[in-house]
Amino acid sequence: MSLKARAQEKIERAGIANYSFDHDVLVMCGVRYEIHACACGEADCDGVQLHRAPYAGLGGGTLQ
Repeated sequence: MSLKARAQEKIERAGIANYSFDHDVLVMCGVRYEIHACACGEADCDGVQLHRAPYAGLGGGTLQ
């Protein structure tokens, strides 16, 4: 499964409907996120990290 597909699954599981993709950048509620693989190895990890895109405004952030 691609990172984009895993990110979409993660978002839909969270009940978020206001999102889209601009190439490989997730746009969710007007905020842009880069999609990265997660290799933390935690049992409940879905393998996806969302990092606020650097040009998205105030600092960066990570959603796991």
